Amino acid sequence: MKHSVACLIVALVTGSAFTSTAFGQSDFYIRSQFSNGKFTGFHEILTEPEPGYHQVSYCDRVFWVSSTTVIWTEEQNAAGQTLVLEENDGTSRTIVCSDNAAFATLDDLGLSRREVAKIRRANEPLDMKSSRLRTIRDAFKQFK
Repeated sequence: MKHSVACLIVALVTGSAFTSTAFGQSDFYIRSQFSNGKFTGFHEILTEPEPGYHQVSYCDRVFWVSSTTVIWTEEQNAAGQTLVLEENDGTSRTIVCSDNAAFATLDDLGLSRREVAKIRRANEPLDMKSSRLRTIRDAFKQFK
């Protein structure tokens, strides 16, 4: 009986240790907010490399981000939003970095100028992309 109780206790302690390890993993997000702290948006970033992601360093920690996230942080910075990098462990959020200047730009990723230009063009809003008809329309706008 004592042996069974001891085995049960060991199993429970071991099981809870594995559970806390699984639950102890955190997600990281770059969050954008107005100067008054009101939330405007977020992007998740990775702690492990993935295909299509770029290695960056935010406040002396290494992360992997998509080019879409980098363009978004550039836009948020240009719009005067406050950016914070936070860790979310499922029960609480902790700010890891709150220095707007620490967030990468496309130029920081080590890409060629051609790659940067291609990424920027691909992420332009559809109505801002130049087209032949738009160019012709704009040229004749003054004659209305």
